[in-house]
Amino acid sequence: MKRLDEVLKNEGGNYILPFLWMHGESHALILEELDRIEECGIHEICLESRPHPDFCGSVWWDNLDLIMSEAKKRGMRIWILDDDKFPTGHANKAFEKKYPDLKKTYLTERHFDFLGPAKDQAMLYEPLLGTDGKLLGVYALKRTAGDTTELDPGHIIDLTPSAKGGFVFFDLPEGRYRVFVLYTTQLRGGRENYINLIDSRSVRVLIDEVYETHFQHYGDEFGKTFAGFFSDEPEFGNTPGYDFQEKLGKKNVKLPWSDDLEEALRKRWGEDFASKLPALWFSMVAATPGIRSGYMDEVTRLVHKCFSGQLGEWCQEHGIEYIGHIIEDDNAHMRLGCSIGHYYREMKGQHRAGVDVVHHQIVPGHTEKIHQWVEWDGDGEFFHYALAKLGSSAAHIDPMKKGRSLCEIYGNYGWATGISTMKWLTDHMLVRGINHFVPHAFSMIFPDRDCPPHFYARGNNPQYPYFKILMNYMNRICHLINGGTHISDAAVLYTAESEWTGGKAMLFQEPCRALLEKQLDLDIVPADILSEQYVTLEPKGFSINGEHYKAFIIPGCDYLPKKAVDFVLKAGKAGLKIFAVDKIPEFDTEGGLLGEVFQVLVELVSLQELADKVRACGATEITCEKTYPDLRFLCYEHEDGKLFYFFNESVFDTVDTKVTLNKTSCSSIRIYDAITNQVTIHSVEDNSFRLLLEPGQVLLFEPSNVAKAMPAPVLLTSEAVSCDWTVWELETNCDNEFKEKLTLKTGEKLPNLNGPAYETSFSGVFRYKGSLKADRTAGKTIKLYLPAVGDCAEIYINGKSAGVVLESPDRVDITEYVRDGVNELVIDVANTLVWRVKDQISSHVQIKPTGLTKEPIIEYYC
Repeated sequence: MKRLDEVLKNEGGNYILPFLWMHGESHALILEELDRIEECGIHEICLESRPHPDFCGSVWWDNLDLIMSEAKKRGMRIWILDDDKFPTGHANKAFEKKYPDLKKTYLTERHFDFLGPAKDQAMLYEPLLGTDGKLLGVYALKRTAGDTTELDPGHIIDLTPSAKGGFVFFDLPEGRYRVFVLYTTQLRGGRENYINLIDSRSVRVLIDEVYETHFQHYGDEFGKTFAGFFSDEPEFGNTPGYDFQEKLGKKNVKLPWSDDLEEALRKRWGEDFASKLPALWFSMVAATPGIRSGYMDEVTRLVHKCFSGQLGEWCQEHGIEYIGHIIEDDNAHMRLGCSIGHYYREMKGQHRAGVDVVHHQIVPGHTEKIHQWVEWDGDGEFFHYALAKLGSSAAHIDPMKKGRSLCEIYGNYGWATGISTMKWLTDHMLVRGINHFVPHAFSMIFPDRDCPPHFYARGNNPQYPYFKILMNYMNRICHLINGGTHISDAAVLYTAESEWTGGKAMLFQEPCRALLEKQLDLDIVPADILSEQYVTLEPKGFSINGEHYKAFIIPGCDYLPKKAVDFVLKAGKAGLKIFAVDKIPEFDTEGGLLGEVFQVLVELVSLQELADKVRACGATEITCEKTYPDLRFLCYEHEDGKLFYFFNESVFDTVDTKVTLNKTSCSSIRIYDAITNQVTIHSVEDNSFRLLLEPGQVLLFEPSNVAKAMPAPVLLTSEAVSCDWTVWELETNCDNEFKEKLTLKTGEKLPNLNGPAYETSFSGVFRYKGSLKADRTAGKTIKLYLPAVGDCAEIYINGKSAGVVLESPDRVDITEYVRDGVNELVIDVANTLVWRVKDQISSHVQIKPTGLTKEPIIEYYC
């Protein structure tokens, strides 16, 4: 495979653009940090403008002039985080200083219960509008009963024409009526003095204040050294804070609004559109699903048209790219408040499909539906089985993305999070198809309380040497999973539109989990894309933008978007296998009844039988003799070959199974070690091999047909390395040389060196000096196995580095370093800065013991 040969020759590309915190530092300090970033094999940077004291001012331009000049010399590229504060949308203070009329606008309501019959009566509404309110309409809706807040859509009286002098005058027929005063305001919503994502004029302010000013300074480098802009978590912001449950139907909540939205709803529903709006807060029985889905449909389309589409078009016209991510957390990606209502519609304007994993959202082993992360109890199932798949799926199916997905990673995981967890998170994302990364973050301040860990930390991070290795690992694998095609088994429908209606709607991560835990792969696809011209029906499936699927899966729901209904009718008649999980939809999202033809074309399956049903649709890439719930698998195809990637995500369990390649004929496999950048070739029989992965371990390989390839090595014998140890320590950036700490006699228990009996404030390197007795005749290959290391380690044999361990358990091939008999063995173990800094965010972490905590084992293989 050409791409594998390229990384072996160190000719791969760059796929990493870490955040660099900007605080207005000196030139000397900036240059030093650029050196440290470049040492990691990283050739792009995203400048985090948020902490800078003078964004788009003289100090900012002075800093950026230096960085642009240096980047050009070094062949690096620069991205800019596109605002002066978090989240994107403040437009560098422009709404509070220049354009207050263009800031965020909200739709709100006040309601009162009146009795009829009533004749020639009045209601005072003017005080309700406050100082800036604009009346949209006053409507009386009959209540269905006195013991419910349900409204009767068949009895609506428009009182607006009778409004005069701050009063509305009315007659009411007999019955109980709820009178709604609907109005717009820019006060007392969520983030004030912020952009209105659904107002194109408001979004233009961000372009003028940030994008255009950078073009004025660096236009000649746009598309060259200047790579593009990054938007960080833009939001509707109609409510304050981070309530991830901001759905329609909640009382006393302001909602997004704009002139653009009013025009869209008038076009959709007619001149009396406002009479339907009370259903956004209260049930209007059968009319509710269509009204709520209609509102959300228009508002999310405007997010693309006014915001991400406008920014993306501006960037494209100026020769650069637009990237970033939204709040995806806990299913917020399809809701209001701190997110944008529809992940795919917002991403449609971006050149890469972005997500982020921060704040301990993903923690090894915590796949349960309720998992406490930094904020509160979160949906661990979403984070583990859906988050990364949202990004990689959007990259696969949207031609604009060119297969490129992006993950902001490691942010605010705290100093207790070391390289072992970072590597686990990296593999978690890579094996799900994420192929570009924004590591979070480099900072030129230490200690910096802003979202640690920080990778160099002014030389204080004892794991920085290992971070460099991890970045090379990341870049190499990203090179292998770019420029080709992801191989998938099924397409799972994105469920935003179904949830908007307020009806039953299974979260799509549930069928995703059912497939992934049985070693089947998938993409999550929105209904919008099913009508695009690059969707093709095939004899045994269908394809989107070159991605092929054997089955289409509908998570159980009451209501299905019309485009999905049309696709089912067309594709089902053509023979595509379509499964509805636990429930077949009964209506489209406008409330139309789905007919008998639809019901016949869809097969109802349980979540438990879904994987077997999909597997029966046709040959899958692999078959595992035994499936494992924590085994993840990726197949990625290039014109000249396929890459297979297996990752055991389990915290405790070893994977041991026979794997058969069903669609690839080979007599050998080229196994790639992305840490050492080396290939080994092993023979296979009948396209099958034994997959043996301990927790956290990976296997990457390319099928091949190498003549006379040798079978995989077999473990012949092993024995514990039992010796006296002297333990030395070097506190990072504090000590100039190692100091002897303690001696451990043969057989003595290896302690936790940051435990209560030792030093709970030490951060640095523990050096274990011992001896290793080797028998060169006992095996052709000799490895040193480290079953438990906290947190990462480098092994020296007879004074030479034999390799590193970024997580444990793991092993290093020491064949070429050992001699027969006794050898000098040194193992340097680096812990994290949590012991010195004791940062608040690390209080959320289950901190493992540090140092060598189990005896190494020498292994002999045939």
